[in-house]
Amino acid sequence: MEKNTLFVKTDKGREALARRVPELGPRLRSMLILVDGQRSLSELDKLGSGLGGSVALLEQLLAHGWIAALDLRAAFRETLPLSETQSQTERPSAPGAAVVPVAEPSIPTTVVPQALLFADARRLVVRFINDHVGPSGEALALRVEACKNVAELQAQLPRVRDGLKSHRGAAMVQRFDTEVVPRLPTH
Repeated sequence: MEKNTLFVKTDKGREALARRVPELGPRLRSMLILVDGQRSLSELDKLGSGLGGSVALLEQLLAHGWIAALDLRAAFRETLPLSETQSQTERPSAPGAAVVPVAEPSIPTTVVPQALLFADARRLVVRFINDHVGPSGEALALRVEACKNVAELQAQLPRVRDGLKSHRGAAMVQRFDTEVVPRLPTH
Protein backbone atom coordinates (compact mmCIF):
# COMPACT_ATOMS: atom_id res chain seq x y z
CA MET A 1 0.00 0.00 0.00
CA GLU A 2 1.19 3.49 -0.85
CA LYS A 3 1.45 5.99 1.99
CA ASN A 4 -0.82 8.46 0.13
CA THR A 5 -3.62 5.93 -0.37
CA LEU A 6 -6.98 7.15 0.94
CA PHE A 7 -9.50 4.73 2.44
CA VAL A 8 -13.27 4.94 2.72
CA LYS A 9 -15.76 2.91 4.73
CA THR A 10 -17.90 0.61 2.63
CA ASP A 11 -21.60 0.09 3.31
CA LYS A 12 -20.57 -3.21 4.89
CA GLY A 13 -18.16 -1.31 7.16
CA ARG A 14 -20.77 1.23 8.26
CA GLU A 15 -23.18 -1.63 8.91
CA ALA A 16 -20.52 -3.47 10.97
CA LEU A 17 -20.03 -0.35 13.11
CA ALA A 18 -23.74 0.17 13.61
CA ARG A 19 -24.48 -3.47 14.40
CA ARG A 20 -21.27 -4.11 16.41
CA VAL A 21 -20.51 -7.41 14.69
CA PRO A 22 -18.34 -9.77 16.77
CA GLU A 23 -15.62 -10.01 14.08
CA LEU A 24 -14.99 -6.29 14.54
CA GLY A 25 -12.88 -6.33 17.71
CA PRO A 26 -11.98 -3.19 19.67
CA ARG A 27 -8.76 -2.44 17.76
CA LEU A 28 -10.37 -3.03 14.37
CA ARG A 29 -13.41 -0.96 15.39
CA SER A 30 -11.23 1.94 16.50
CA MET A 31 -9.29 1.84 13.22
CA LEU A 32 -12.51 1.62 11.20
CA ILE A 33 -13.86 4.68 13.01
CA LEU A 34 -10.73 6.61 11.98
CA VAL A 35 -11.26 5.82 8.28
CA ASP A 36 -13.08 8.81 6.79
CA GLY A 37 -12.06 9.03 3.14
CA GLN A 38 -9.90 12.07 3.84
CA ARG A 39 -6.98 10.57 5.76
CA SER A 40 -4.09 8.90 3.96
CA LEU A 41 -2.39 5.68 5.01
CA SER A 42 0.41 7.67 6.65
CA GLU A 43 -2.09 9.79 8.64
CA LEU A 44 -4.04 6.71 9.72
CA ASP A 45 -0.77 5.07 10.75
CA LYS A 46 0.04 8.04 13.01
CA LEU A 47 -3.49 8.31 14.44
CA GLY A 48 -3.70 4.58 15.06
CA SER A 49 -0.21 4.20 16.50
CA GLY A 50 -1.66 3.42 19.94
CA LEU A 51 -3.60 0.52 18.46
CA GLY A 52 -0.44 -1.27 17.36
CA GLY A 53 0.14 -2.34 13.78
CA SER A 54 -2.07 0.16 11.97
CA VAL A 55 -1.14 -1.16 8.52
CA ALA A 56 -1.99 -4.72 9.57
CA LEU A 57 -5.34 -3.51 10.94
CA LEU A 58 -6.10 -1.70 7.68
CA GLU A 59 -5.24 -4.85 5.73
CA GLN A 60 -7.68 -6.83 7.90
CA LEU A 61 -10.39 -4.21 7.33
CA LEU A 62 -9.73 -4.44 3.58
CA ALA A 63 -9.86 -8.25 3.68
CA HIS A 64 -13.27 -8.16 5.42
CA GLY A 65 -14.57 -5.62 2.89
CA TRP A 66 -15.22 -3.00 5.59
CA ILE A 67 -13.05 -0.40 3.85
CA ALA A 68 -11.89 0.21 0.29
CA ALA A 69 -8.95 2.09 -1.17
CA LEU A 70 -10.17 5.24 -2.88
CA ASP A 71 -9.02 5.34 -6.52
CA LEU A 72 -8.82 9.02 -7.38
CA ARG A 73 -7.39 8.32 -10.82
CA ALA A 74 -10.55 6.45 -11.84
CA ALA A 75 -12.69 9.40 -10.81
CA PHE A 76 -10.74 11.72 -13.12
CA ARG A 77 -10.96 9.30 -16.06
CA GLU A 78 -14.74 9.48 -16.19
CA THR A 79 -16.02 11.36 -19.22
CA LEU A 80 -17.98 14.51 -18.62
CA PRO A 81 -21.48 14.53 -20.16
CA LEU A 82 -21.93 16.41 -23.42
CA SER A 83 -24.24 19.39 -23.40
CA GLU A 84 -27.41 19.07 -25.44
CA THR A 85 -26.21 21.64 -27.99
CA GLN A 86 -22.99 19.80 -28.82
CA SER A 87 -22.68 17.03 -31.31
CA GLN A 88 -20.26 14.15 -31.08
CA THR A 89 -19.65 14.60 -34.83
CA GLU A 90 -18.39 18.18 -34.58
CA ARG A 91 -15.34 18.83 -36.70
CA PRO A 92 -12.13 19.52 -34.83
CA SER A 93 -10.81 23.04 -35.33
CA ALA A 94 -7.34 21.87 -36.37
CA PRO A 95 -6.29 18.80 -38.33
CA GLY A 96 -5.64 15.92 -35.95
CA ALA A 97 -7.19 17.73 -32.98
CA ALA A 98 -9.77 15.87 -30.93
CA VAL A 99 -13.19 17.08 -29.90
CA VAL A 100 -13.24 17.46 -26.13
CA PRO A 101 -16.67 17.18 -24.54
CA VAL A 102 -17.45 19.99 -22.14
CA ALA A 103 -19.97 19.78 -19.34
CA GLU A 104 -22.52 22.52 -18.99
CA PRO A 105 -22.42 24.34 -15.68
CA SER A 106 -24.93 22.77 -13.39
CA ILE A 107 -27.86 24.82 -12.18
CA PRO A 108 -28.32 24.38 -8.44
CA THR A 109 -31.63 22.90 -7.50
CA THR A 110 -33.22 22.77 -4.10
CA VAL A 111 -33.84 19.23 -2.96
CA VAL A 112 -35.99 18.67 0.08
CA PRO A 113 -34.86 15.41 1.67
CA GLN A 114 -37.52 13.00 2.80
CA ALA A 115 -37.56 12.22 6.53
CA LEU A 116 -36.15 8.83 7.43
CA LEU A 117 -37.77 6.19 9.57
CA PHE A 118 -36.69 6.40 13.22
CA ALA A 119 -34.25 3.45 13.13
CA ASP A 120 -32.59 4.74 9.96
CA ALA A 121 -32.41 8.26 11.36
CA ARG A 122 -30.81 7.05 14.59
CA ARG A 123 -28.30 5.02 12.56
CA LEU A 124 -27.50 8.08 10.41
CA VAL A 125 -26.74 10.22 13.48
CA VAL A 126 -24.55 7.48 14.99
CA ARG A 127 -22.71 7.06 11.68
CA PHE A 128 -22.12 10.82 11.44
CA ILE A 129 -20.67 10.87 14.96
CA ASN A 130 -18.46 7.83 14.32
CA ASP A 131 -17.25 9.11 10.96
CA HIS A 132 -16.50 12.66 12.06
CA VAL A 133 -15.58 12.45 15.74
CA GLY A 134 -14.02 9.00 15.87
CA PRO A 135 -13.35 7.00 19.03
CA SER A 136 -13.64 10.05 21.28
CA GLY A 137 -17.31 10.30 20.31
CA GLU A 138 -18.11 6.76 21.42
CA ALA A 139 -20.05 7.83 24.54
CA LEU A 140 -22.11 10.26 22.50
CA ALA A 141 -22.83 7.61 19.85
CA LEU A 142 -23.94 5.19 22.57
CA ARG A 143 -26.37 7.79 23.96
CA VAL A 144 -27.91 8.21 20.52
CA GLU A 145 -28.07 4.43 20.01
CA ALA A 146 -29.98 4.15 23.31
CA CYS A 147 -32.80 6.38 22.04
CA LYS A 148 -36.04 4.43 21.81
CA ASN A 149 -38.20 6.95 19.94
CA VAL A 150 -38.14 10.16 17.92
CA ALA A 151 -38.65 12.38 20.98
CA GLU A 152 -35.58 10.91 22.71
CA LEU A 153 -33.53 11.32 19.53
CA GLN A 154 -34.62 14.95 19.15
CA ALA A 155 -33.75 15.54 22.83
CA GLN A 156 -30.19 14.30 22.17
CA LEU A 157 -29.56 16.70 19.26
CA PRO A 158 -28.30 19.60 21.43
CA ARG A 159 -25.84 17.20 23.10
CA VAL A 160 -24.74 15.92 19.68
CA ARG A 161 -24.18 19.49 18.48
CA ASP A 162 -22.15 20.30 21.61
CA GLY A 163 -20.02 17.19 21.12
CA LEU A 164 -19.41 17.95 17.45
CA LYS A 165 -18.53 21.55 18.26
CA SER A 166 -16.07 20.62 21.00
CA HIS A 167 -14.35 17.93 18.92
CA ARG A 168 -14.50 19.32 15.36
CA GLY A 169 -15.66 22.94 15.56
CA ALA A 170 -18.66 24.99 14.50
CA ALA A 171 -18.26 24.09 10.83
CA MET A 172 -18.96 20.44 11.65
CA VAL A 173 -22.11 21.43 13.55
CA GLN A 174 -23.24 23.39 10.50
CA ARG A 175 -22.53 20.37 8.29
CA PHE A 176 -24.55 18.15 10.67
CA ASP A 177 -27.44 20.64 10.59
CA THR A 178 -27.31 20.75 6.78
CA GLU A 179 -26.76 17.08 5.93
CA VAL A 180 -28.40 15.14 8.77
CA VAL A 181 -31.00 17.16 10.67
CA PRO A 182 -33.32 17.77 7.67
CA ARG A 183 -33.57 14.00 7.21
CA LEU A 184 -34.59 13.30 10.82
CA PRO A 185 -38.23 12.66 11.73
CA THR A 186 -39.78 15.34 13.92
CA HIS A 187 -42.68 13.37 15.41
